[in-house]
Amino acid sequence: MPPETRADDDKARVQSVERATALLRAVARATGPDARVRELAAVTGLNRVTAWRILRTLEGQGMVHLDPHTRQYAIGTTVVELARSAPAQTWTSRAHDVLQTLSLQTRETTALALCEARDLRYVDQVDSPGSDEESWLGTSAEPMHATSTGKVFLAYAGRPAAALLAEPLERFTDTTITALPALEEELAVVRRQGYALCRGEFSEATWGVAAPLLGEDQRLLGVLSCWGPATRGEPERFAALGSLVRDTARRLVTA
Repeated sequence: MPPETRADDDKARVQSVERATALLRAVARATGPDARVRELAAVTGLNRVTAWRILRTLEGQGMVHLDPHTRQYAIGTTVVELARSAPAQTWTSRAHDVLQTLSLQTRETTALALCEARDLRYVDQVDSPGSDEESWLGTSAEPMHATSTGKVFLAYAGRPAAALLAEPLERFTDTTITALPALEEELAVVRRQGYALCRGEFSEATWGVAAPLLGEDQRLLGVLSCWGPATRGEPERFAALGSLVRDTARRLVTA
């Protein structure tokens, strides 16, 4: 590139955008304590105040998510929404079509939730044919101990449930698991079979099945789920639906 062209190119750049992009990339790569302001500032060569101001702005736009307990940053749902619209065939861009197919196969509502530090947030949902389901988009996948999506998160979080939940666990229905030892036993089953079940544990009127979306390093990226009314939640359906959702989740991230 000729010197004059390079100079013109430098003048056309916006420094604040470059800094914000550098911080986004740093957040995406960081784990644990490395995802805090001081460490993110150091790795991007910014002073702490500048990094904090940019991160606050990015957080306000949903580009990053700040865990209020650990003060660690993670990529936000806005980035995921942008990635989903990209032409590149990433698994996030394919997810909506997969949800639609899974909904048609099961005749139930399907959803995608992505990890945000110590939380999960729903970013896509396809309602069952002919239904008028409540939208969960943008909401957190709580309560963790009483939903299939939450159980998957707890099972693959890499930490004991006791580190993420506090007893007593809230009871929502007669089938809600309220003791941590019993929940840990359930999570061991989730890891063994590759999917989680919810049998009216949050709402007596609803059942659910969910499976993990795991990266190459087996880190949890998100959760694929399927749910419907209890009137269609026959016990004999669970094994077949669990296997279907599990296998669909695996194909989504590896295709």
